[in-house]
Amino acid sequence: MILTDGRHVISDESPDELHRFAASIGLKREWHQGDHYDLTARRMLQKATRRGARTVSPREIVNVLRRQRQGARA
Repeated sequence: MILTDGRHVISDESPDELHRFAASIGLKREWHQGDHYDLTARRMLQKATRRGARTVSPREIVNVLRRQRQGARA
């Protein structure tokens, strides 16, 4: 699932899902920030939510990224 806190967009599934979603809303691959993309314009947030990104709190974004990092270490 694609998640946003209004400023960032991440995937709780896979990097591939995130890259496909980012491309679908007009974000360039070189804008990838390692585990997320920044949403720097209101129109990008609007596109993301119209395409199904679920709005969550910034804390939830951090929690998902932490779980992913822990899973990568295991």
